[in-house]
Amino acid sequence: MSVQKGFLRTQLPPSIPKHRYVLGIIIGLCFAFSLYSLQYMARETLRLNSISEDDLWFLSDSEVNFYNLIFAFIAVIFGLSFCLAFWFDRPAKVFNLKTGRLRSIVHDQRFLNWYFLAWFSKAATVYGFLFGMASFGGFYMISLYPNFRHLFILVVIVLFLQVWNTILLTYRRKAYRWMFISLMIVSVLSFGLSKINLVNYRALNEKVINQRLDVKYHLRLPKATTYKKASFRDMNRPIVYIVNPKENLTGPIEPILFLNKKECKISELTNEIITLKNKLPQELQIWMPVFLKVDKKVPMSFVHTVTKNLALADIQNLSFIVIPADGVHDSRYYINHERTHLSKFNQSHFQFDYENNLQKIESYSNKIEIHVLKGDYKVNSINVPKEEMANVLKSSIEKNSDYGIAINFNEDLTFDTYFEVISAINDAVFYLRNRESVEKYGMPFRALEESFLRDSQRAVLDKYPLRYIEIWKGEGNQLEQDIYPD
Repeated sequence: MSVQKGFLRTQLPPSIPKHRYVLGIIIGLCFAFSLYSLQYMARETLRLNSISEDDLWFLSDSEVNFYNLIFAFIAVIFGLSFCLAFWFDRPAKVFNLKTGRLRSIVHDQRFLNWYFLAWFSKAATVYGFLFGMASFGGFYMISLYPNFRHLFILVVIVLFLQVWNTILLTYRRKAYRWMFISLMIVSVLSFGLSKINLVNYRALNEKVINQRLDVKYHLRLPKATTYKKASFRDMNRPIVYIVNPKENLTGPIEPILFLNKKECKISELTNEIITLKNKLPQELQIWMPVFLKVDKKVPMSFVHTVTKNLALADIQNLSFIVIPADGVHDSRYYINHERTHLSKFNQSHFQFDYENNLQKIESYSNKIEIHVLKGDYKVNSINVPKEEMANVLKSSIEKNSDYGIAINFNEDLTFDTYFEVISAINDAVFYLRNRESVEKYGMPFRALEESFLRDSQRAVLDKYPLRYIEIWKGEGNQLEQDIYPD
C-alpha cells in the first residue's frame, strides 16, 4: 500500500459543535474565577496569621493590585488551558496518526496544569514556612514586592507560552493569529478579574494598623549609625513611649506618655515601673533596663521629666529605640518590634553619682566640652557643623584617649537635637573601637561583642571607653524628692 502525501500533517477537527465551544468557554471562566479566588483567599489567610498585637503583613494598594493581577493572569491562563483541552479532547480511532498531535495537545495541557500546580504549591508552602519562622515582623524581611516582582511576570509569560507550545508545533503559522487573539482576551479578562476584591483588605489594614502608636500619634524615631541589636533578655522589658498628638500641630503640644502601649500619667510612671521591677528576681531588679521610644519632635524638657521619674524608680539603664541608618528592611520592622537601640546611663539625676562623674571629667587630661543650642554646636568653643561632630570628636579622642566629655544642654531643645549629639559621641567611640578590634583581633567590634572573647572585648572597651556627662542649664541635676519614694 502506498503512503499518502501529508499523512503526518495534523488537521483540525472537521467541526466542533457550538454547544461545545460555549461549554468550553464556561468551564474555562468558572475555573479561572475559582483559581483566582483560591489564590486571593490564601494570601488573605496568610495575612490573618501574621497578626501579632498591633502589626500584620500590610499590603498597600499598589501591592494588592499587583498580586491580584498576577493571580488573575495565572487563573485565566489556566482557564484557557482547560478550555483548549476540552475542545481538542475528541474521541479518536486507535492508530489514527492524523490525530496524534491533537492528543499531544490535550496531554500537554493537562500536564502543564498539574506540573505547575505542584511547583506552585511547593513554592507557596516554603514561603509560608519561612513567613512563619521569621518571627514577629518577618514579613518585612522576606517581602517579594517590589524587588522581585519580575519573577512573577516571568512566571506568567512562561506559563502562557507553554500553553501554546504544542499547538504552535502542530499548526505552525496558522496558530500565531489565534495565539495573539488569545493574548488580548487573556489580558482583558485578567485586568477585569484583578479588580474583584473578595474581601475588604483595607478594613483589615485599618483595624490592625490603626492601633499602632506610630500611626495614631506622631512617632518618628531617630536614625543611628551606631546601635545594638535586641537580645533575648531584652524581651518583655518596659517600653516607654513619648509621642505627640496629631491634633493642633500649630499650637503648643503636650506630649503623651505610654507605658507598654497603655497610656500613663507622668505622676504614675515611677510607681508603675517599681511594680514591674518587683516582678523580677531580686538580683535582676537593679539591672532592669527601660526602653524609650521618643518622637524626634518631643520637647527635651518633657523627656527630661520622664528620665527623672525613672531615676526615682532607681532605673539607671536606658535605651533609646532607633532605626539603623544602614537598615536593609522596612523601617516598620524596627519601629514595631524594638530591633535596635542605643544604650545610655540614667545617672545624671543621682546626685552622688553625678558629682563623682563630674569630678572625674575634670580630672582627665583631654577634657572635651560641648555646648548645644538651637542649631548651634560648639566643641571647646569652636563652632562645628552637626554633620562633622563625630569626626571632630573622633580626631580629638584619637590624639588623646584619656578623655572626658561634658555636654552643656539647654532644655529648650527637641529630642532629635539632643539625640544627634549623643549619637555623634557614640559614632566616634565606636569607630575607634572597631578599628582597634580589626587591627588586633582581625574582626569588627560587633563580631567581637558576639564572640566569647571576653578578655579581648574588655581590652578594647578599656582603651576606648564611653565617657560623657550631661549638664542641664538651670536644673542643677538635683531632685526635689527622695530617690526612693514610699
